[in-house]
Amino acid sequence: MVNVTTFSTLSEDQLNVAYLQESLELSRYRAMALSFLTFDTSVSGLMSTMATECEHRLSHLQEIAGRMGVSLAINVSPLKEVPSYYNNCRHFFVVDEHMGRQILVRAEEAAEETCGVFDKMLNTNAIPDLHRSLTSFVAQKNSEHRVLQECLEQWGIGLSEQCVIP
Repeated sequence: MVNVTTFSTLSEDQLNVAYLQESLELSRYRAMALSFLTFDTSVSGLMSTMATECEHRLSHLQEIAGRMGVSLAINVSPLKEVPSYYNNCRHFFVVDEHMGRQILVRAEEAAEETCGVFDKMLNTNAIPDLHRSLTSFVAQKNSEHRVLQECLEQWGIGLSEQCVIP
């Protein structure tokens, strides 16, 4: 028999992991939108759109938590932090094509990881209220990943060895 307290804790943990992951995505897309603003407004706009989608998913997770009576450990600090891959850059704003490519490659890699995280969450989900949302999130994250891959291809770098960033 499943202990209700254990199930509640699992629910909170799973919702918190999803919320934190999505918060990190939001932070990354916001930073990228700003950093591309002076170099490529179309990429900046794309990243802003992806950030808006993250906001919708975060709101949806809050609604689910409210319906389930679960409190999210909402930590706003990831929303204020600059993604770590900017730490090694001399500039925050994209100043040339090479820097833009590096940021896009890192974003594509991060999107691929996020797809895996949400896919694992869906496969291990034991919360009926969360199943439909996770299914939708996985589809959205896969779409985001494909859009970033297409963006890279439009920048002419595809998945070649010379574009891999150490």
